[in-house]
Amino acid sequence: FFALSLARHFERVAGVEVSVDNVEAARENAERNRISNAEFEAGEVEALFEPLLARDAEGYAPETTTVILDPPRKGSSAAFLEQLFAFGPARVVYVSCDPATQARDAAFFVEAGYVLREAQP
Repeated sequence: FFALSLARHFERVAGVEVSVDNVEAARENAERNRISNAEFEAGEVEALFEPLLARDAEGYAPETTTVILDPPRKGSSAAFLEQLFAFGPARVVYVSCDPATQARDAAFFVEAGYVLREAQP
């Protein structure tokens, strides 16, 4: 989880991961390192993204939210990207292990009005 190493830079952090074991490890790591502003959920991001944003009264404000994506090799799903673009976070950092799917998804971001600032292989 990038969330743990970056938590000190953000007011609140939420991590979503398919693997239950990875989520449990992230929670243990957060506790061990006294990181109290991070929460983690196990499941498909398409099913958890909108509920995660609306879970509490404060929610996440799009104009101050940064989303860090580390999708599977196949890239982000259309269902998730639709939710993400509807939410409209101020900034998105996209980490990818497959340049081809990252390039494909980058085109969707540009189409949705985002500006690509930097890409590094």
